[in-house]
Amino acid sequence: MTEKEIVQKIFGKISREIEVFNFKGYARNKCFIRGTSTAMFIYDLFIYTRTNIKTGAKGFQIEPYLWVNVKEIEKYYNEVTTNTELKKETDFKTLGNSIANLLANPDGINRERNQSLGLYIFEENHINLVADELLKQFKSVAIPYFLINNTVSRVDELANKHPKEYCVHLYNDLFRFIKGLIAAKLNKNQKLEELLQIYESLIIERDMPDYCREEMSRLKSVLPMIGTSISI
Repeated sequence: MTEKEIVQKIFGKISREIEVFNFKGYARNKCFIRGTSTAMFIYDLFIYTRTNIKTGAKGFQIEPYLWVNVKEIEKYYNEVTTNTELKKETDFKTLGNSIANLLANPDGINRERNQSLGLYIFEENHINLVADELLKQFKSVAIPYFLINNTVSRVDELANKHPKEYCVHLYNDLFRFIKGLIAAKLNKNQKLEELLQIYESLIIERDMPDYCREEMSRLKSVLPMIGTSISI
C-alpha cells in the first residue's frame, strides 16, 4: 500500500462524519478545515513511514494534529514576522499540537514531548481500526478543543499562564512569545510589560537565533498600536 492509497481509504471512511461538523476534507493535503469569520480550525493528519521491527513489514504511522488560527492575532503577527515561508492562511497557526502531546500535558506545560497515539498501518485490516480511532479523536478531543480555544482571551490564557515554562499549545518558542504578547495586548492583560520582559529574557537564555530577536524588536515597535484604530 502506498501513502496515497492509505490517505484515500481513510478519507473515504471518515470524511462524511467529519463534514457533518462543517469541515471540508482535503485528501491531497491530508487535513480537514473549517473556517469562520474569526477563526480557522484544522484537523491535520501527519503520516510517517515506519518498519515493524519484529516482522520487517513496511507501513505507516499516523498522528492527528489540531491547529487553531485566531485571525485577529495572526493579522498582527503577519505584520511583524520575518518568516517569508508563511504565505497561505493555513500556514498561520495560533494554537495547537499533536493530540497525543496535548493529552499528555493537560496543565499546558510541555513536559511530555514526542508522544504518540500508536496508530500504525502495516496491513489492510489496520485501516479500519485507525480510521475509527481518528474519527473518535476528532469527536472527543478536536471538536471540544476548537470550540474552547478560538478567542483572543483564550490564547492569552494558554500562552501566558506559565510564562517561564514551555507551552504545549504554542510549542514553537518564537510563536509563543510573539503571539502571546499580541494576545495579551489585545486582551488588555495587566501583566503585559512583565510578560514582555520575561520573553525577551528567555530569547537570550535559550540562545534563540537572531531572527527571533528581530521579530521581538519589530513587535515592540508596534505593540502600542495593536488593538487600536491605527493600522500597523
